[in-house]
Amino acid sequence: MPPVFHYEDKLKCLKGDRSNIYCIARTLIKPDSSSQIWNLIEKHSTEDTDFQRYVLDRGFCLTNCEALVSSLSIEQQKQYDHEQISVDDPHTYDSSYIPGMDHFKRNYSRLTNICFNYQLHRDYNLSGYSLLEHCMSSKDLNKPMTLFHVLFVVLCGSVFFLVIRATYRDNIVVRNQNNNQIATENDVWMEFSLNRSIRRLFVTPQTKLHRDFAFVESVRVISVFFITAVHVLMAYGASPLQNPEALELLFRNPLLRMASAVFPFLVHTFFTVGGVLLAVHFLDFMESSPRFRWQYFFMGVINRYMRLFPLYFIMWLYQVSWFDRMGYGATGHSLVGVEMQLCKENGWSNFLFINNYYKFDKGCMQQTWYLAADFQFFCIGMILMMILWRFPRSAKGLIYGMMTISLVVPLINNYVFNFVGVILLNFKHLRFMLFFYEWVKRDYILSHPHTCSYFAGIIAGIAYHRYQKDPQYLKNHRIYQVLKRLAPLMVLVLSAPATLFYYMKSPEPSLFMAFYASAHRNFFGIMCGVGLLYGATEGSGKLPAIMRHPTMLAMGRLSFSVYLTQFNAIRLIFVDAKDYGFVLNVANYLQAFALSYVVSYVTGVLLCIMVELPMAAFIKRVQGQKKSKKHSGSLKDENEQDKLKDS
Repeated sequence: MPPVFHYEDKLKCLKGDRSNIYCIARTLIKPDSSSQIWNLIEKHSTEDTDFQRYVLDRGFCLTNCEALVSSLSIEQQKQYDHEQISVDDPHTYDSSYIPGMDHFKRNYSRLTNICFNYQLHRDYNLSGYSLLEHCMSSKDLNKPMTLFHVLFVVLCGSVFFLVIRATYRDNIVVRNQNNNQIATENDVWMEFSLNRSIRRLFVTPQTKLHRDFAFVESVRVISVFFITAVHVLMAYGASPLQNPEALELLFRNPLLRMASAVFPFLVHTFFTVGGVLLAVHFLDFMESSPRFRWQYFFMGVINRYMRLFPLYFIMWLYQVSWFDRMGYGATGHSLVGVEMQLCKENGWSNFLFINNYYKFDKGCMQQTWYLAADFQFFCIGMILMMILWRFPRSAKGLIYGMMTISLVVPLINNYVFNFVGVILLNFKHLRFMLFFYEWVKRDYILSHPHTCSYFAGIIAGIAYHRYQKDPQYLKNHRIYQVLKRLAPLMVLVLSAPATLFYYMKSPEPSLFMAFYASAHRNFFGIMCGVGLLYGATEGSGKLPAIMRHPTMLAMGRLSFSVYLTQFNAIRLIFVDAKDYGFVLNVANYLQAFALSYVVSYVTGVLLCIMVELPMAAFIKRVQGQKKSKKHSGSLKDENEQDKLKDS
């Protein structure tokens, strides 16, 4: 079969002759049942976990094609200028993803079509249609400086200056006339001191509530570990591969397909953690008996937004500026150029936290769909907590309401869009970073089909609060005792037949599939909720000590920074494809995983101690100063607002 990928040397082409143009083309092979090669291609392209072997990627220097086409007669050129054909699955980015292509397509589309169709017929006796996806000239190697580049440098320079100055001032020992050490200055900008940020990073839990849930940080660390492992494997599927059959054979294994049915739910562990922590902190806040005010809701949402925004903004600013320096490889346009353009167009939706609903197929920083969903869940959770505060007797009704929504909404969503019972891998869509995968757009990244994980966390938080008042509460709770053992078992049982669903697709919606899908994700959410509740209560003494080790706690606090930088760390490895692409084997995978894991944590540490933690402390100090100037409300209410803000 023709190799799926092949790329001529991009820099050699563009630097060898300044007039050269380097392009990426896609060749769609036309079906031909009389060809043995086509029959092989068709056989190895049918599974969802098969690559599109009828779509060939070619990176080439345009002068080579010009020389070949000019050697053909006029009749031969007409013979190989085939008409466009279409396939059901996506096979290229359109011009809206890669601006500036109209000129190249207008001038070189026919040339490209003739060139690669001639080669395809000559080498494999097959025909097809070839189209341009991306082109660049030597002048495009010199990336222009824009206002975004300047703004990023100024912003980072200012942060760096603040950190250095605050750290220096924080380390100065000031003594009075009697040679006694006295306190150093404590202005607001001193929160940027590295000493203070590192202390915040390694702070140990001070209250019983924080000690009970300290193990949650290790849950975050474990989740990030497995998410990174999955994302690196996805990167191999999205990148040019010299041996795509290695990945195909791996995921034809029923055990891997079973595991892949659970992989997408790993991030939902964070949803459950968020729900638990919101509930336990809010209920603890209510115990102090402040007066009910809706302003606490708005205060909570604003504080949440302000905590996320600074680091989020810096990462977005990088994506629209210096990010393009990563894209020198042959496939840089797809791994870097596309996202950079989309961040310029639609990055505003990220800061409104609606990017998981608004134009996900043209979204900025694809992985941040989780931040949007989590922020939406937080707002919903705050409303539920406010209702519980205002109407304490509504607890049972709220719990039943959350359970009903968790069961019914994913069922309806699955039925309407006719999805199967478990999540299916699809390498044909993975090639385009899942931008065009209907299941991702209509189910995975949206909030409403996955409320089960967040609501399971809230219910677990309510149960923990009752356990604090009655230590026998969980022992006497029969449903909890059953779910503690049943939920993990059901997650495995419902995932086990995953490989069968690859062959059970129906053109008509199925109630069986809808019920199955709802049960699968609900049991995963229940497993997480019950597991966190168990770890914070009766199972606390059984957890290994390492789960509460200061280093593990610090790594858990890095999760937000690491999550934002992880995709770029992976891109560093896969952005420079050459020849026939990367080779996937155990050694290369482990090397790619280790490198991306280390790089994401190193950059995560820097961003956390220089931006995330100091900005959170800075905002808190500024808000505290404004509040002290206003002197509005009683001292008790002010203290309670601080307590809620900390939580």
